[in-house]
Amino acid sequence: MRVTASIVNYNDFENTQNAVRSILSYTGSRDFMLYVVDNSSGPESAQKLKALFPEIEVIRSEKNKGFGAAHNLVIKAVDSVYHAIINPDITVEDDVIGSLCAFFDGNPDIGIACPATFFPDGRLQLLPKRNPTLQYLIAGRLPFGRAKRIRSHYVMEDENLGEVQDIEFVTGCFMFARTDLLKRVGGFDERYFLYLEDADLTREILAHARAVYVPFVRVTHNWNRKSARSIRYFFIHIASVIKYMKKWNKINTGSKKEAF
Repeated sequence: MRVTASIVNYNDFENTQNAVRSILSYTGSRDFMLYVVDNSSGPESAQKLKALFPEIEVIRSEKNKGFGAAHNLVIKAVDSVYHAIINPDITVEDDVIGSLCAFFDGNPDIGIACPATFFPDGRLQLLPKRNPTLQYLIAGRLPFGRAKRIRSHYVMEDENLGEVQDIEFVTGCFMFARTDLLKRVGGFDERYFLYLEDADLTREILAHARAVYVPFVRVTHNWNRKSARSIRYFFIHIASVIKYMKKWNKINTGSKKEAF
């Protein structure tokens, strides 16, 4: 296949089927294959998806491996030119995959990209980011003036995001990358269960190619910030922050990729 894509479903059947239906509706099937990894949602979930969409490949994991590890099941197996990593709460309204393929064909120095991402009500989500730091991440949870300015810098509001822009952090809700680069860096670092594995993967790929924001390609993201509402996901987020900072030498003075 010229292009492959993967969606990870974990107890989110309704969103997942909407995402699959949306993507298949606008993407030509001749050179495209969509994989859904069911991350131990229950035996019926994978069966229902396959029954609804016989043209996709459904992989059932008996264990919830986390976001990155589940996507790696597909990344390690495919032999495509390009691969898209898509959240189950994403929908599209045109041939996003085809547009990104054409853009990458014309820009061989680009390794990974994300499209412009919108809420269902049409508001733009501020997802292109600079590399995470503790200051940026803390400021994102504080409401007052200086924190807002720090957050604004983190999400690159001071840059021209109306045109293709180099970025340091490609959001995991929709990543489009060269498959050979994903394989070269080993896919996602599976030591992250959830959160910041996308920032980590972007940094790995940046050692080989550019990462960019592509504003003329649009997707809709029904964003559900679980870490802001759930104590369990909040602590998973904190654990990922610590792992990320240790690996990329933001907490200690050891090597850039110190073991967790």
